[in-house]
Amino acid sequence: MVDVNPSLDDGLPIDGPVHSASAWAGLRDRVVEGTPSLRALLNNDPDRGKQLGIKCVDILVDLSRQHLTDEVLGHLQDLARQRRVVETLGRVLAGDTVNGSENQAASHGALRDRTGKPSGSDIEAARRTFDRMTDLATAIRDGKATGATGHRITALVHLGIGGSHLGPALAVDALKHHTHPDVTIRFSSAIDTDDLDEALSGLDPQSTLVVVCSKSFTTIETLKALDAALDWLTADLGDVAIDHVIAVTTAVRQAQDRGIQDDHILKVPVSVGGRFSIGSAVGLSVMVAIGPQAFSEMLAGMSAVDAQSATQPVEENAAILLALVDVWNRCHLGRGSMAVVPYAHRLRLFVSWLQQLSMESLGKGVCQNGDDPGTPTGPVVWGATGTDAQHAFFQLLHQGTDVVPVDFIGLLQMSTSRVDDAGVRTSANLLLTNLVAHADALAFGRNAEEVRSDGVDEALVAHRTFPGDRPSTTVLLPELTPTTLGQLISLYENRTVAFAALLGINPFDQWGVELGKRTARELADESMPEHGLLRRVRSLEDE
Repeated sequence: MVDVNPSLDDGLPIDGPVHSASAWAGLRDRVVEGTPSLRALLNNDPDRGKQLGIKCVDILVDLSRQHLTDEVLGHLQDLARQRRVVETLGRVLAGDTVNGSENQAASHGALRDRTGKPSGSDIEAARRTFDRMTDLATAIRDGKATGATGHRITALVHLGIGGSHLGPALAVDALKHHTHPDVTIRFSSAIDTDDLDEALSGLDPQSTLVVVCSKSFTTIETLKALDAALDWLTADLGDVAIDHVIAVTTAVRQAQDRGIQDDHILKVPVSVGGRFSIGSAVGLSVMVAIGPQAFSEMLAGMSAVDAQSATQPVEENAAILLALVDVWNRCHLGRGSMAVVPYAHRLRLFVSWLQQLSMESLGKGVCQNGDDPGTPTGPVVWGATGTDAQHAFFQLLHQGTDVVPVDFIGLLQMSTSRVDDAGVRTSANLLLTNLVAHADALAFGRNAEEVRSDGVDEALVAHRTFPGDRPSTTVLLPELTPTTLGQLISLYENRTVAFAALLGINPFDQWGVELGKRTARELADESMPEHGLLRRVRSLEDE
């Protein structure tokens, strides 16, 4: 693809609205002119798949089924240069101050950097915390870690919510084929007592550690779960129950006030956002599950993609190109949501993780400099796994009145020890066949003449016609390993940050979430007047 305006720089501030950039105007013109159908684009260019296939370390990203022409892609790439997105990703991943509303760095990339170059007191402290995590995880996996009564630790229950839950839960589930067979890892993230009861069911308090992850140590859901877990531990262990609790937090004093010992507190740098925190002490459960070596491999996969995202030119940069396609779909073509469909059972929690990453980061109505973005920002993200999704919502994707871009995620090799099993190979092939079939069906559709050629009754032709021209991106991993999972997570993280950089918004704060938390605390305070809705609900109980 060619550049429309190579090396263009409007000199505009990148922390404000994007619509003044000349490349933005060029994209508006392309919308007015219209773009060829995907059927035409694919049929007229047999090399389109090669031209729009980008390698990101071990991951292949195929953008050939997006509404991209040479001109559109040229303007998009110019937009990334004008907004200095590569530079922004470099600053983020070096741990610079990029979170303007909180005057903080975003140090998740520095934490997992494999070169050791990023430094600072928080980063050095976090690396020492990794050493403590490694010692604990190794002791548990080797059967040498014991609880207060001398019993071997064989289970870990992870309490957290949002970023303190979704990333670790995804990684442990995705890498279950790498987990220690004699160590049980469970998660609980809700106030709902059934959630915690299920996590604790069948476990022995004398052999169980509770890991409570809360950056502020003020999150109601997590602290209530901790109280309930402590009650469960205390019923069996008595006064030493607190010895079975490990805190992962930035708020050391608050954890100490709860009676948690200093050597059971793992500190997370305040500059590591919750939804970017799996590579910090929040990942303790993951390290215990898969082992320190595999955890290090996951961080290495993240770091490899980080390095590419922060250095590669726009036209070769997978994370930025994905973000540019998102901007094209969301801001110019008016597509308000994006479906994500992993054709892999082991990635069944990926959509939930991505929902928080994307919508908490990009659900903003203000630029870094306080201006109105002047354009729609982050899309709604939704989806489900593979063939289940086909039988749930693909009807809407194919024939519905909304055009919904889709990310298809596939594995060339299934995640199982039975890779030589013919049945496993057949299943892997069927999954990929379904992925490709639906990507093509969405793009090409089926017109009325093609339907009639099948001998379909004329009364049914309209029902059997598919408009096509529905865009999708295909993301292919060779297999699911700690390394490739890390790459996938980092690719979507950097894509999210790049989208924010393009629009001038801050992906690292979440003031809407904080407002909801504050309001919940106020309503939970018995000194506050009872809310009218709560009063009406409770009145129903008396009828």
